[in-house]
Amino acid sequence: MEREKEIDEREKPAPEQFSRSRRFTRLMMLGIVLDLVLLADPIDPLANANLTIHMFQHIGLFVGSAIFGYGFDRYVALRLNMLKQKFHFLYSVLFSIMKANLKTKGLVLGAAIPAVVVTFWHWPSNFDLAVTNPYVHIIEHLSFILAGGLVGLSIIAIPSKLRIIMLYVGFMQAGMMGSMMLVWPYFYTTYSPVQNTQMDAAMMLFGAFGIIVSSSALLKRFDVI
Repeated sequence: MEREKEIDEREKPAPEQFSRSRRFTRLMMLGIVLDLVLLADPIDPLANANLTIHMFQHIGLFVGSAIFGYGFDRYVALRLNMLKQKFHFLYSVLFSIMKANLKTKGLVLGAAIPAVVVTFWHWPSNFDLAVTNPYVHIIEHLSFILAGGLVGLSIIAIPSKLRIIMLYVGFMQAGMMGSMMLVWPYFYTTYSPVQNTQMDAAMMLFGAFGIIVSSSALLKRFDVI
């Protein structure tokens, strides 16, 4: 019930609504700028040459798009009345998506679809194909941007405790991926064994740090500490 109220913020006083609107616009701009920086020189050429940078480029694209998606979702929530009056069909589509997202607690758009996208593109054969084929590489990056956007659109719909659990699982998967790949230095054949090993170590550290942070947040949320 509380999350349903967050969808429609049309009753806010005009000055407060304007302030919130500006804040969400800035979030959208931040997400766009972050993604553009990651796709431009010098980061994109460096990512193509270095596996560790490449992997964190993917994470950055995902995060930037999630920031944009969250800002867009909140901005639209503030503008539902205007959309209903001027663009009724668009209003109907967006409101239906919001309601469906709430009904599924954001687990379809914010968890299942992004998980499939991330798993698909990090499967060795698919990853190597994206590295060697520029057109497939563009599709891969667009997929990460879309998946991150869906996560951002679903943040409000996902219960707060479940958000932290999902973060925990995501960091755990990153750490497990790194630890398992340490014994298989030829996981991604388009990069050298040394680069595979370096990326594995980086992912283990990234996962470990994330697990510590998300575990602390989860314990506080459940009033354990």
